[in-house]
Amino acid sequence: MFVTMFIALLDLSTGHLLFCNAGHNPPVMGTLDGSDERFLEVKANVPIGLFPGIDYEGEEIDTIRGQALFIYTDGLNEAENTQQEQFGDERLLEILRSTTFENSRQVIERMAQEVARHRAGAEPNDDLTMMCVSLITDTNSA
Repeated sequence: MFVTMFIALLDLSTGHLLFCNAGHNPPVMGTLDGSDERFLEVKANVPIGLFPGIDYEGEEIDTIRGQALFIYTDGLNEAENTQQEQFGDERLLEILRSTTFENSRQVIERMAQEVARHRAGAEPNDDLTMMCVSLITDTNSA
């Protein structure tokens, strides 16, 4: 038995992100205007539970302020339609790039609609969990 995990700690005052990826899909990081969505390059830590006593390497990003971080389970990119065609990584990026960012909820709802459209009635073959985090500075506050 094993589990993949992406765990992170975000400092809301600075945007500093500490994280560790344990065999999970790489998150997507991008600008709020959709011009630079890309898979985050993460260290190749193994899933939790495969090897006892293994050390995991953490990573950090100075700030994610003004960007969106999209984290998801493989039930998204591996979602299949009735012809067993997967949703895929490229479609995931294409949708994020074409979505004008209003807020994190809107991004999640758009992605859920696109996955449902892709499945076209096919039963889900895995769980689907998504999270979108953005840290935006309010320039109107003193």
